[in-house]
Amino acid sequence: MEALDQAEALLNRVHLRDGYAGRDTLARNRELLNAARNRLDQVHSIEEMGVFEGFGRSPVLA
Repeated sequence: MEALDQAEALLNRVHLRDGYAGRDTLARNRELLNAARNRLDQVHSIEEMGVFEGFGRSPVLA
């Protein structure tokens, strides 16, 4: 669950704006999205190992 919380926190830091975004903003958003993707991949790999068996499948992760 910590990895999901970390992914959510990273996604909340992404800055979306109308119009032009500078290279620094785009690069930072790319870094944040990649970090969030890594956290979500961790959750999926844990789920595939069957760690969550018996707890039921969350509709969010389905």
